[in-house]
Amino acid sequence: MKKSDNTNKKSIDKILTSKNIIKEEKKKIKIEKKNIRKRRLKEMKKTKFGRFLLMFSYNKDSYSFSEVFGITLVSLILGAFACTCVFSLMFGGRNYFSMAKQFGKLFDVYDVLVDNYYGEVDKKELVNAAIDGMVSSVGDVYTSYSNTEEADSFDEMVNGTYEGIGCTIMQDKDSITVVEVYDNTPAAKAGLKAKDIIKSVDDKDAIKLGVSELANYIKNEASGKVKMVIVRDSKEMILTLERGKVEIPTVVSKIIEENDKKIGYIDISIFSSVSAKQFETALKKLDSEKIEGLVIDVRGNSGGYLTTVTDIASLLLPKGEVIYQVQKGNKKTATKDKTNDKEDYPIAILTNSGSASASEILAGAIKESYHGYVVGTKTYGKGTVQQVKKLSDGSMIKYTTQNWLTPKGNWINEVGIEPTDEVLMDEKYYDNPSVENDNQLKKALELVSK
Repeated sequence: MKKSDNTNKKSIDKILTSKNIIKEEKKKIKIEKKNIRKRRLKEMKKTKFGRFLLMFSYNKDSYSFSEVFGITLVSLILGAFACTCVFSLMFGGRNYFSMAKQFGKLFDVYDVLVDNYYGEVDKKELVNAAIDGMVSSVGDVYTSYSNTEEADSFDEMVNGTYEGIGCTIMQDKDSITVVEVYDNTPAAKAGLKAKDIIKSVDDKDAIKLGVSELANYIKNEASGKVKMVIVRDSKEMILTLERGKVEIPTVVSKIIEENDKKIGYIDISIFSSVSAKQFETALKKLDSEKIEGLVIDVRGNSGGYLTTVTDIASLLLPKGEVIYQVQKGNKKTATKDKTNDKEDYPIAILTNSGSASASEILAGAIKESYHGYVVGTKTYGKGTVQQVKKLSDGSMIKYTTQNWLTPKGNWINEVGIEPTDEVLMDEKYYDNPSVENDNQLKKALELVSK
């Protein structure tokens, strides 16, 4: 046992000795590294670049004039570079200094008016007028500027949805009357009906507010629930409506009997973001009724989204047929139907001088690719495509990006699409608008029911 103990003790002593040796070697290595760094620093001090870098040393007690000057100069250069980067990010990568030079005259005029004009100056209106003038100077009637309120109204129209209750109202001298209540909306769920007279909303007198302010209050200012006092059949009633998302109906459809055939009729009021879905729903319902022809009415439809009219045309045309072309410079690109959806019955589209843009794209596709009928009068003649850019305050500019052409390559700008069957509207229709007096519709029905 004693011999074993001596052996263990010797082993432990050897290990401890080895550890001490390693520890001492590490110290030597650390000192050597420090000496190497000192030698390198001493060598670097002999170079110009080294002396330049040493100006920024925090360990120095004092600096010479040249060192102070050098540090200041470098700081200014770095600061200018940082400012340039920040301004570049703020202005979307654009050269701020170049822009400032270009807009120098504009800034001068703004300062003169704000500082020296004898009357009150609305700074916001000055900026709006400057933007409006800039956009107008392009010389294109479709490139335009819209203030925040106009932009909001445009968004509501083309998006096809808004926060509200879902009805349209009309004002005469003594009352505000409900004209239409949209299906599946808060107004419909609460029991509001066409011809109801609105007396007040949340205890606010409807007549005193007027149609515009009343609609604005319900859409933008009222809380979640709206208390409405109405008169129906000479009886006063109180309705509670809960505001919600309302989808504006842009498509109306029905079946008309003509020559012992079922003919589908679809009216599109605008090509908003919800119109394609509404059109598809209406078309499926008509097809389920086994219609043998279709009339699409775009009279007075001023247009809308290019994607919407593309989706609608794709439900009708055979796969591979051209819907329209776009042209920028000398380059033309055709947009074709990529879907398997198609119809094979006769189609007529009703047009007039108020049918523009997307309406004309659909009319051109029906005429040239579907070989259908265009009935009525010549269309408006808008052969350009616009994009929208929202500005930081909610206002927007709309600007033209390219021309669009019919499937056969015709540019209809300021020309319009000629109908295959020209029919002037009978004066009787304007006195009494009805299917019986609509001779353009009658001609379309006749053509697709032959």
